[in-house]
Amino acid sequence: MRLNNLRALVVAIVLAAAPALPSQAGEIKVAWDSVPGANGYHVYYGVQSGVYGSFVPAATNSATIPGLQDCKAYYIAVKAFNGAGESPSFSNELSGWARPSITSATPSSARQGDQINITITGANFQSGAVVDLGNPNVFLTSTYVDPSCREITVVATVEPTAGSVRPAQIGRLDLTVSNTNSVFGMKSQAFEVLINPSRFDINQSDDMTRNRIDGKDTVYLSRLFGVNDSNPNYDADDDFDGDGWIDGQDLAYIASNLGRCWSTSAKSWSLAACPTALQ
Repeated sequence: MRLNNLRALVVAIVLAAAPALPSQAGEIKVAWDSVPGANGYHVYYGVQSGVYGSFVPAATNSATIPGLQDCKAYYIAVKAFNGAGESPSFSNELSGWARPSITSATPSSARQGDQINITITGANFQSGAVVDLGNPNVFLTSTYVDPSCREITVVATVEPTAGSVRPAQIGRLDLTVSNTNSVFGMKSQAFEVLINPSRFDINQSDDMTRNRIDGKDTVYLSRLFGVNDSNPNYDADDDFDGDGWIDGQDLAYIASNLGRCWSTSAKSWSLAACPTALQ
């Protein structure tokens, strides 16, 4: 006896890139409710609503549709089957693109305090896509998605841009692009926040020590040594690496540059940048 009309509804659609097919969008993964009495399923798909030129078989209630083109909507519906044949009707239809795939981010790094334009290349970026770096102190605004669907430009502001502002923690970040249907693609460790060494000169009390790392900077930091961001005395200006602690790592940044002066051109601390009398 044939199955009744397919009662399964496709309840989730998850899109994934296919590394083996770099010139194509990759894959669409679908899942649906099981149908009692079904031996398996046929997952139909095509580029026109209601017109399905191909199908992939599935033994369980999920399947992957491979080898899809970039930036193109696919329409998907499911039929169950058993020894008597297919169900006469399709499930409800879903449509979607393959998951966004990310090739690169340029530039791939920035220092604390920088504001830069990041260009993200890849595929399947829909209008309205949202970019995220997973760091609350790296703010992304003014996102522009190119009509080609293969490039996004976003303005990134890496804190701190002013004193007493919690700095972005240094380290590599995962880059995520989410389309408007919440389907997302991610590139692991695609962007790096670099420490801004100009912040090491925390003592700005007089002209003699400004732009020079000296004992006063050590004293300034030591007064809050061991304090973290849950403490009301926490001073973001002393937390160089942005990890939420004023600790030995922050003190080490000062100690390794003790006696050096700031070189504006090299954007680093060096003895050569100091007045001759201080070298």
